Formats: sequence, C-alpha cells, structure tokens
Amino acid sequence: MSRKEATTRRGCDDMRMKKTGIAIIVLLCIASSVTYAWFTAGEAKENRFDMGTVNVEILEEFEPIVGVMADVDYEKVVTVKSNGSKKSYVRVKIFPEWSEPSLPASNVQFNLAQNSDWVLHSDGYYYFKYYLLQGQVTSALLNSISLTDLGPEYAGKTLNVKVLAEGVQTTHDAWKEVWGLTELPFEPDAPWHPNP
Repeated sequence: MSRKEATTRRGCDDMRMKKTGIAIIVLLCIASSVTYAWFTAGEAKENRFDMGTVNVEILEEFEPIVGVMADVDYEKVVTVKSNGSKKSYVRVKIFPEWSEPSLPASNVQFNLAQNSDWVLHSDGYYYFKYYLLQGQVTSALLNSISLTDLGPEYAGKTLNVKVLAEGVQTTHDAWKEVWGLTELPFEPDAPWHPNP
C-alpha cells in the first residue's frame, strides 16, 4: 500500500472515528436527557369548586284547632331556618284561605311577634332585615292568629293558613333578579345576631 493510500485510509479512519465519536456524544446526550426525564417527578392536584346552596325551611309551632271562636288568640309561631351554605336573605308571605273560597279572609288577623326584625313591604312579603348563615333561625315573625266576625256562613268551614318562605343569596344583588326588586326594604349586609 502506498503512502498516499495509507494516508487516505488513515484520514478515512480518523473521519469514521470522529463520526463515531460525535455519534457517541449525541447518543450520550440523548441518553442523559432521557435519563433526566425518568428521574423528574410530577404531581397533579384536583381543585374542586362546589357551588353553594340556598335552602330555607319554615319552622312553626301550631296545633290544629277544632271549634274556633272569635276574638281568641290561637298560637301559631312562625320562624325560618337557613339550611343552605350561602349567606341568604329571607322573605315570607302568609295566605289565609277558607275551605269555601267565596268566603272572605279579611276576618283573619295575624298577630305579629313583638320585634323589629321583619319589614312588611308593599308586595305583601315580610322581609327579614338580616342575612342568615347556615343553621341560623330567624326571630319569630308570627305569634298567633285570631278571628273576628264569624257569622253563620263560617259554620263548619276550615281555615287554612299557608306560609311561603323564600331565600336568595346575598351576593351579586341576586335579589334584584330573583325577587324583582330595585332595592331592599331594609339596610343590606347586616348579619343576624340572635339573642341567646
């Protein structure tokens, strides 16, 4: 083999060795990055966003009465409890109705509790002036009912007193849309602090 061929061959061998060396370095880089990826750690967390609830319950103390007489106070205590997780405003409407629909209910008198916690609005609802937290109960709205002017047309008839309670969240002025009000009939954002 001539000197020229030997030099060319050595040059080729050197090139192959350089290529092989570069290939090994590239493989080592790839291998090291793969190895690095295998030794990294990650963690995924699930963040739950549970929506709050508004839920009100009417609590009442009342025993059905037979043989009702005029001008006698019959106990019917009405309060409202918040069972939902959101701060809530509460309103209540009371509907007296005789079993004979043609009989007027104007002779039914509601004896309200002696407190200033409720406001009668022009829409016929009584609004509790404070927001309730979960588990809180309003002060009494109603203490008793009495009847006047029970003429013979009421004989054998039954009086039903229906109580409707509604709650709405305090945030985002939801009462505007839900209750159709432009303003509340009381100062908003006052917490309820019941007397022990």
